[in-house]
Amino acid sequence: MTDPGQVAESNHSGAEQLEGKEPVGKQAMPEGRLQPIGENYQEQASNVDTITEGLLTDKSDKAEEQDHSHDIAEWNEMSSNDTSSGSDSDSSSGSELDTELGKSFYPSFEALENSRPPEVGMKFPTLEDAERFYSTHALLTGFAIRRGSNYRRKKFHILCNRSGKLKPIQHMQRKRKSNAMGSQCRAKVIVKLTNEEWEITAVRSEHNHPLCPRPSLTRFFLNHRYLSTEEKSFLRVLQQSRINPKKAMKIFRRMRSNFRNIPSKEKDMSNLQCLEQWRKENSDVETALKRFKELELRNLGFSYTMQTDEDNIVRSLFWTDARSRVDYEIFGDFVSFDTTYSTNRHNMPFAPIVGMNNHGRTLVFGCALLQDQKTETFKWMFQTFLHVMGGKMPRAIITDQDEGMSKAISEVMPQVKHRLCKFNVMQKAREKLEVFMAARGNMNAELHGFVDNSLTEQEFEDAWAELIEKYDAGENEHLRLMWETRKNWAPVYFRAHFYPFVESTGHHEGANLLFKENVLPKDRIEKFIEQYERIQENIVKTDEDDILQSGTEPAYFSYQPIEKHAAHIYTRQIFLRIQKELFYSTAFNVHEIQGGSVYRLEKVCNYENPEVDRNSFEVLVEAGTFAFKCQCAKFTRDGILCCHIFRVFTQLGINEIPAQYILPRWTHRFKEEQLKEYKDKCLKKTENTARYAMLMTKMADIGKGISMDGAKCSCFMHELDKIQERLATTGDIRRKSWK
Repeated sequence: MTDPGQVAESNHSGAEQLEGKEPVGKQAMPEGRLQPIGENYQEQASNVDTITEGLLTDKSDKAEEQDHSHDIAEWNEMSSNDTSSGSDSDSSSGSELDTELGKSFYPSFEALENSRPPEVGMKFPTLEDAERFYSTHALLTGFAIRRGSNYRRKKFHILCNRSGKLKPIQHMQRKRKSNAMGSQCRAKVIVKLTNEEWEITAVRSEHNHPLCPRPSLTRFFLNHRYLSTEEKSFLRVLQQSRINPKKAMKIFRRMRSNFRNIPSKEKDMSNLQCLEQWRKENSDVETALKRFKELELRNLGFSYTMQTDEDNIVRSLFWTDARSRVDYEIFGDFVSFDTTYSTNRHNMPFAPIVGMNNHGRTLVFGCALLQDQKTETFKWMFQTFLHVMGGKMPRAIITDQDEGMSKAISEVMPQVKHRLCKFNVMQKAREKLEVFMAARGNMNAELHGFVDNSLTEQEFEDAWAELIEKYDAGENEHLRLMWETRKNWAPVYFRAHFYPFVESTGHHEGANLLFKENVLPKDRIEKFIEQYERIQENIVKTDEDDILQSGTEPAYFSYQPIEKHAAHIYTRQIFLRIQKELFYSTAFNVHEIQGGSVYRLEKVCNYENPEVDRNSFEVLVEAGTFAFKCQCAKFTRDGILCCHIFRVFTQLGINEIPAQYILPRWTHRFKEEQLKEYKDKCLKKTENTARYAMLMTKMADIGKGISMDGAKCSCFMHELDKIQERLATTGDIRRKSWK
């Protein structure tokens, strides 16, 4: 359920660090770029690639294998011939990573203000941070940069974009689109991966060409744009209005050409008029709202809510329908919330709120498109969700890692058990610690082993301490953060709480596929709404198919009566899970350890994908009460019995599942019974509303007739007080009779 974040600085809080708030490095370069999008940008990038495809790499990379540690070699590489050919098969400048890091960007205003020349010894957490730092310096100095050669992806050259030879170009229009005018300029920096940080090991600042003689040319370089103070303020307004960078720069060009000779006050007014015009042209939200209104007419239970700013501009959207509200009323004990799906078109996190029905299938309770991932935005979404759902709160919620989301949940739903997705945490660990663990042999497998298989908190904590000591990992920042936040994500701390089947990889992937196959990153808001309708239709169809299938006789793998008993109680999909547990139970032998109260199960053969991969388990039995408790705690986690208890049932000759171990939400009749209760509650609420309306109408009619006569009003109020006293007395008498 989750997508990777980035490691934060050590002076951040533990939760924030684990959840991916990452500074740029010792230069503290904040994230502030806008991603250029659109066909024009892609065409320009393609032209630059064509013009510079003949650039040659530094031949000193060939000598890298022979000497990795000599300090003087770094400067020798700066002085070597840039036109020599590097034929090392491990060197590359055309990988996907290179392409990604070579994209143009808009530095933040703070980055521009804090920019300084590169120096040997500067360190950065990531290669992207180093490249952003140098590109910002280049912007202010008057040149652009590009990615050069690399050695085994551990050492990169970041070059002036005029480092190559310009190929003859016949098409003049194509030539005008590119700023890659090669002059064999040798200005560059070299960054090298050292102790998991990217360090500048060599700097060459001399250029053999003029550095952008006109400020206007610097502003519109292919790799970056310089903005004046007024343009910065205007750009902030455009960003708040969700105007994409391509359109924003068109606005600036038009303003420069049209408003050049206009006095400042008139120019300010023209800026506002231009902004209003672009607000009208950026009609994606308006189209979405129009679609919402159509859905309201077509589906009387459909509803949506908007979050607007002080200018009444829509920032966030939440929508749901009548079926989702009914589903939440019945199955709202467990909720999953994930913001790893997003639309690059508006950079708005897409946040579906999902649950699970009595077949173990995914339900969508509602969807949101959010302005950002700040605490206040999440608070608005959760408050809106609870309001629409009649104030009912879930018992448990599982989310991806996000500090703002966690804080919002603790403030809006403090009594709800909140858990971070283990898959998301471990995926981030794999990415952040890949180099660290690769140098430490079997560390990654050992970490996953005790995270997945620990049965007690003490066992988990002892195994963690042993791992850290064994691999000398006490100074690793990310592992330290994982330890500090372990009670928010490690499965062993949630054994007593109902999080159905979240430890199943299939469940995690199924929830992802439900949205990733239907929602594309670059979709418009309207497309998200269309896909929401399609997803809901698929959910309804699947539910109908499951109901029909549950009415048929399943295939049995054994002649055990308990298997047939389970088939007649549970929905088909849940029965299939229980049938698998019954089958796995045959992999164990049972030994009575303590007369009738403690049984040890020993695995005698392996089976596929065990949830807890251990060779022995203990099952405790309370004599005479049919109370069974297994170390794996599957029943409290998933609401179905484990294979270990089923094996003890076989040993004791128990042929039916005891009533206390049949969770109603997984049975055939649960939804039908809950729907009946829900309809009765709605009917009662309707009757109460009708009675209230009748009384208020009667009172209004009486008041209208006597309001002009003081004596009549006094008499009426006096009689009304008497009626109120009699009603209170009648209520007391009834309560006593009930007792």
